Amino acid sequence: MRPLRIPGLRSCGSGRVRSFLLTVAVLAAAPAAMAQQPVIDFRPPDIEAAKVCADRKSNDALELQWANWDGGQLPSGVEYRDLDRELMRLRNLDANKYFDTVKSAYDLRRQEDPYYSRAAYLLDVVALYVEAERFDELKATGFVTELETIGPSATPGTINFLADLYLEGRAVPQDIDRGIQRKLQAAYNGDPDAVLYLAEKTSKGEAVPGWEMDPQLAFTLGFSSLLGNLDNAICGRVRRIARAFESGEVIAQDHALAEAWYRFAADLGDDQSAWQTARYHLSGEGIEKDNTTLLRYLQQAFDADIVPAKVQMAKLYEEGDLVPPDLGRAMAIYEELAAEGEPVGYERAIQLLARRGLDTPQDRQKYEDMLEALTKLPDAPGWAFSRLGALTQEENGLWSDQEASRKLFEAAAERGDGEGKLHLARLYLRDGDAQDRLKAIAILEDLISTEAKAGAIDALRNALLCKAPDGPQIAEWARWKSLEGEDWWRLFEDVTEAQLTDKADAFADLQASAIAGSMKDAGGVAAILTELEPARVDEIIEHWRALVRDHDGGEASVLEGAYNAVDTDARREKIRSALQQLADDGDIAAMAALAEIYMSEGDAASLEKATELVEGAGGRMKGSALWHLDDAYREAGKGRYQPPEALMNDIAAFGDFEALLFAADRVTSDDRRDFYYGRAELIMPCDIDALGVKAGYALDAGRPDTADEALAVALALSPEEGWQQVKLGDIYLTLGSIADREAAFKLYTEAYEQGYRPAAWRLLDWYSDPGSRFYQEDDHVKLLTELLNSAEPDELYSIASRLKKAPDSVRTKISQVFDMQDAYRQAAGTGNPVAMRELAKLLRSGGGSVESEKSEASGWLEKAAKAGDAEAMLMLAQAYAFGVGVEHSADKAKEWLKAAADAGDETAANLFSGLETN
Repeated sequence: MRPLRIPGLRSCGSGRVRSFLLTVAVLAAAPAAMAQQPVIDFRPPDIEAAKVCADRKSNDALELQWANWDGGQLPSGVEYRDLDRELMRLRNLDANKYFDTVKSAYDLRRQEDPYYSRAAYLLDVVALYVEAERFDELKATGFVTELETIGPSATPGTINFLADLYLEGRAVPQDIDRGIQRKLQAAYNGDPDAVLYLAEKTSKGEAVPGWEMDPQLAFTLGFSSLLGNLDNAICGRVRRIARAFESGEVIAQDHALAEAWYRFAADLGDDQSAWQTARYHLSGEGIEKDNTTLLRYLQQAFDADIVPAKVQMAKLYEEGDLVPPDLGRAMAIYEELAAEGEPVGYERAIQLLARRGLDTPQDRQKYEDMLEALTKLPDAPGWAFSRLGALTQEENGLWSDQEASRKLFEAAAERGDGEGKLHLARLYLRDGDAQDRLKAIAILEDLISTEAKAGAIDALRNALLCKAPDGPQIAEWARWKSLEGEDWWRLFEDVTEAQLTDKADAFADLQASAIAGSMKDAGGVAAILTELEPARVDEIIEHWRALVRDHDGGEASVLEGAYNAVDTDARREKIRSALQQLADDGDIAAMAALAEIYMSEGDAASLEKATELVEGAGGRMKGSALWHLDDAYREAGKGRYQPPEALMNDIAAFGDFEALLFAADRVTSDDRRDFYYGRAELIMPCDIDALGVKAGYALDAGRPDTADEALAVALALSPEEGWQQVKLGDIYLTLGSIADREAAFKLYTEAYEQGYRPAAWRLLDWYSDPGSRFYQEDDHVKLLTELLNSAEPDELYSIASRLKKAPDSVRTKISQVFDMQDAYRQAAGTGNPVAMRELAKLLRSGGGSVESEKSEASGWLEKAAKAGDAEAMLMLAQAYAFGVGVEHSADKAKEWLKAAADAGDETAANLFSGLETN
């Protein structure tokens, strides 16, 4: 073998290295202690690359080969150096399992190979005993003592091996001084491992008597000697050098040199190093990334069946990054890895199937088969059991095959999977006894404390408040209530950009909750962003659909949120089409969203489409959609909605809380009603909305005690937050008794006093009836005055409209402290068209004999009309028709009348139609 020439270092044989080291030890003057790791500039030699590294058998192939060896003679056609490497690999794989095999091979070689010295044999066999930790047997052989007696004639490698035994106390009593002396002897005789060991110690500032070489020089010489000749074992040695530069544990970290050494080994034919090179160009850590280099070495590693390289290549095909996107090719790679028993193959295939969407029965079956196969592997991840359990529930419903899903969740929990623990706790709460309830609480408290698991706080609230057998455990819940997540989307009602900036942390929490799987929050994010930037709605939808695609109902939630916030019919229609595509593929959430849209349109054809969607989704349809469909039927004069019997049966298996309550409300027999109601109670969410539905149902069903219990829990949930107080007030108001109405009024008042503005509108509704027992004129005046003084430009008209309907005495008092004309003038100055129109009205009605006021009124009208206000357009048309404040112009009158009609003003449309007819 020819020696390698390292830049900056003369080539020398082992004798010359030994001599050089001795000389340096005498002449080196560097201090023994160094505070920092030495910086080493040791680069790969500049040689023409040749594939000198031997093809490496896989571990499976190696084990299979030697498992079939009869032990009679050494395998034919295998060179001794290759034999050494294979036996060493067997030893490192499992020294005890292959002990007899490896020992027999060494014994046979000792008989056959005249160049295999007794010292070399002893070194190999002692290393085997040590790796197998058979120290008592080794002592009985006397091999270590024999190895010691070889003395000066032993190779530097043998001396270094003995040094390690003494330093580690393996097979011999630990003797640090003797070990260091052996290291010095081996180093001065040119053993690279000994040189690097001493270099490492002194680089950390440790003094080693007898070794005064500068660590920087010692590392350079050690690496050079380690590199050795250009033989087929060089790549393993090169990887060791590369790892030293990469880790930075013993020398200064240098990623550029680490990458260079890995690339050098890859060019010599080492496929593991090809993967390490590709990995560097994937991350770009400490180097300048180069995609051509990346693809070249990634392909080399891929062709060699290096598992992480195959995974990365498949990822590139998945993402369409650097190669054309090809999900089929990516799936084929993952399936090939799975067929080879690689867990990552199953894991990535499962994730890709979920990402593509389980749109066909074949996809769903493949997904289930992959999950089941993954759970059967040793050390299968807990999440696979969780997903399989959830899939079982989804396919069979919560009430069938419960034992199978329970066992899967238990297996997931045993493996530390948070989702599995959460599912298991929910099962304990739903189906278990008192002991199971305590287990569930312990699991949930641990999940909250150690993982901050989303959903665990909700489940714990359920256990302590809604499912507590002796009533809400309010004191116990108080320990955890501060960790309860807010309904973040409620922070952004009537959102503005300034408000979003002020509440940046809350919005970040909202987005995090959406990404983590809260589909309500995903819709909230989409609505907020769309309302702020309607022109970017396509970009917003695309981005957020991608982020939540893996969550059931995620895409539909994003689309529905954006639909409710967009500002044009064209954009709404585009979103509706996207929802329709999802619904056509069987997306239940999209079907529910579309049904809600059709219900809102109010015509018979739309109501029929909504009914088809609700019934087409079966028992998995959101229960709220069933109740809304019932409302739509009543408003259309069709009476109440009665689901077909097939849907009722499907609801029994798959229905959510509100769907089960709806079914209970529609059956006629007490037994069936109790059946549906019992299941509804078992899966009821523990939140104000659900408690309100339960209270309302219970009251209608003649169960006042149940309604009171629900309200008691709701009160325990909600006294502090304004939005919660309003929600609870709405529930009380629905129940209808005088006591309930008094409770509602009190909650609205408390919510308003703590600054929750929507509560003011509830109170204004109460004050609309001066004859009510709750009416207080002074409070009415105070409320309207505060609202007017704090009104945003787009709120002013709505509040002023309430003022117009107030009693004369209220209007008089407010006129004394609030100038409506001045308020409208300020709002009009901000560009609000409604304020412009209303200011024009006031200018006309307030002694408009002054020509300047008529002219100003017309000016504001024209601005409002040009800003798109339909009523202002009609008023401006009338002004031109009669010459009020403007010069008479029939043409302009007709022009603005048509504009008002086109903008949707019915009066203008009728007038314009009459003009056209005449």
